[in-house]
Amino acid sequence: MPPKQRITREMILEKAFDMFCQEGMDAVNARSVAKALNCSTQPIFSYYTGMQELRATLDLKAQELFAKEVLEAANGEHALVELCTAFVLFACKHPHVYRHLYESVCDDKQRLLALVPLCTPMKDQVREKEGLSEEATQDLFKRMTVYCTGLAAVAIVGLFDTNSTRDIVEKAYTVAVASAR
Repeated sequence: MPPKQRITREMILEKAFDMFCQEGMDAVNARSVAKALNCSTQPIFSYYTGMQELRATLDLKAQELFAKEVLEAANGEHALVELCTAFVLFACKHPHVYRHLYESVCDDKQRLLALVPLCTPMKDQVREKEGLSEEATQDLFKRMTVYCTGLAAVAIVGLFDTNSTRDIVEKAYTVAVASAR
């Protein structure tokens, strides 16, 4: 009878995801994961057909983390402000994951289009609350996206105290709404 494997698929995924979060996707390879787990590369390749499959699994895990921490924050009366605040804080908390997700959206527009249905109810809520036209609401979302992406980039390098993130986002939102009217 062959020896029982002590390394599980979940252990590999968790260790690889930790490495991804700490060092970026480029740091995740079979040898580095095996070394971190104190094993050979054999268990990795017994659970995954190759590193491409493991990286795809890590990518899905990153998307789930983003959805949990950012998209679920977008509720209540100020959903767009909460979403934008959570977006910036996510970038600070998980810079490697944020960069990976942002770069993959730039490389694959379908990923961005997948977010559209998630934002539609929020756009309707903002349009009604602020009394904006459809076009003005689209413009508001574009402005906030550009602003928060820039704010996230600045926040990642530590150029402002993230405790003031919600305040900063709320002020930008107020200015953007006034501009959209």
